[in-house]
Amino acid sequence: MQEKNFSRFMTVAVIIFIFAVMLALNNLMPLHRDDYDYSMVWKAGEHINSLSDVFNSTYRHYFFHGGRFFSVFCLNLFLWLGKIPFDIVNALFFAVLVVMIYIHARRNLKFENEFGILAAAGLLAWLSFPHFGEVAIWKSGSTVYLWSAIPVIFFLLPYNLEMAGTWNLWNGKIFVCAMFLLGIISGGSVENLGVTVTVLTAGISFYCHRKKIMKLWMPAGALGSLIGLIIMISAPGNFVRYDVQSNGKGILAHIGNQFAGNGEMILYLLPVILILYCAFNLMKISAAKKRRITFASTEFNFPKSSGILLGLAIIFIISYFNDSFITRMIRDFFMTNIFPNFNVSEKFLERFDNFMMKSEEMIIYLLIIFSIYLPLRNSLGFVGTAQKRFTLKISFGDILNLFPQVRYSLFLFALAIFNNFVMIFAPTFPARATFSSVVMILIGTLAIMRLPIVHKKLYEGSPGVILKFGAFLLGSFTIISALVITYELRQENDWRVAEVEKAAAEGRDVVTFPPIELKNRALRHVFFVDFDNGVTRDGLCEFYRIKKIEVEEEK
Repeated sequence: MQEKNFSRFMTVAVIIFIFAVMLALNNLMPLHRDDYDYSMVWKAGEHINSLSDVFNSTYRHYFFHGGRFFSVFCLNLFLWLGKIPFDIVNALFFAVLVVMIYIHARRNLKFENEFGILAAAGLLAWLSFPHFGEVAIWKSGSTVYLWSAIPVIFFLLPYNLEMAGTWNLWNGKIFVCAMFLLGIISGGSVENLGVTVTVLTAGISFYCHRKKIMKLWMPAGALGSLIGLIIMISAPGNFVRYDVQSNGKGILAHIGNQFAGNGEMILYLLPVILILYCAFNLMKISAAKKRRITFASTEFNFPKSSGILLGLAIIFIISYFNDSFITRMIRDFFMTNIFPNFNVSEKFLERFDNFMMKSEEMIIYLLIIFSIYLPLRNSLGFVGTAQKRFTLKISFGDILNLFPQVRYSLFLFALAIFNNFVMIFAPTFPARATFSSVVMILIGTLAIMRLPIVHKKLYEGSPGVILKFGAFLLGSFTIISALVITYELRQENDWRVAEVEKAAAEGRDVVTFPPIELKNRALRHVFFVDFDNGVTRDGLCEFYRIKKIEVEEEK
């Protein structure tokens, strides 16, 4: 009983910690870029001052810019209600999303004492969502991706539980109506997710119909999703924006977008991929025992290479919090000694400079990941020729026969690929659009991590110590970095906004600022660009009714 109470306490503590970190970041994050545009009635030049303005702005946005009616309404509404309510709800939604990822992985509403799996869900969500600051903290971005995911993940839960045979809740007429309405919101979430949800729920409904186990709420939800998708896709504003963004782009550009978007998603999923690789090998060992094949694991030795990588990570961390002096030295060397000897364009120099000043955080991230993975692999015995010979003896079919639960994870991985492929019809495919695909991958990953053989090996003994230490390193570095950088950028932003407000009060038309020197973004957990960006500049000028904002060129 005492152990059960401790687990409950830790479960609550994990949820509170996730909420607290997100609330702190949301509180520090100022209004930025599109937030100023959405704080006004869309393209009407008037501030949103009432609920009727919220509806009017959503209506105008639908006809002049895009069909994401649910997220735009929420954004307009909470920008009108104020920053503090927005910050609280945004942080709460992220914590809810993490809990729902865990529940979907369990495929059961019983909230058992698995605070370790829940903590893993929180950390992997923190590390794996590409451009985290854009999709989970920045107001305009979080309402499009994070807030849209909330109704969808609740909407799909009954389908998931029904297919798992664990849905025992009420199925009355009110529930049918609720699923239909929730389907409309889910289908109108984001373009690729809306398509995936509609296809998925229609497919499940058809499958259950063939099996003669279909319930009325299933096609009701699928129909609602289809209606929501049609409402979103058919928005007149979509055609206006598509014509602008797709101008001059052929099919090769759309295919290229797939490589770029999926490639960046995979980079952020590196910790997930390595965990899945370890789990795959653990399942192979278990399958081998069933076939009486012996796995000769090697004795654990802490790899020297891991110590070297960890030492390099510490050096780069010191540099990172001290004006990134290492990458600055490398950048300056190339700028002064290498590039002057070649005929390189200004655009290339600008991109190289931007890459170097943002590369240090990724270097630290990769160094920490592999400094942890190498000893983890050794502690599990996955080294040497014995492991390679053993691998050839166990087929993937052997694993599926012994662990049929893996089929659920594979289905989710395939669904994520489909969800990304839908973006081939879009003129652009930014990495943030993979948000919902990453949610599917995380659910599938946690489902595998919950397998007794995987959970026991990864959470106990020396592998457990190594994994927990690595989680602490990655989590603490990225969280502290995000908080420190967001705080410093908030100070800079507040000063600039005060100067803009002062200029507007004094009737001055032009405000000039020096460039922001801070370039670090903590693995994109911080989203902030200088005021010379067109979206930020134009939105601020219209919001405060001044004519021009200038940022001096960097020296």
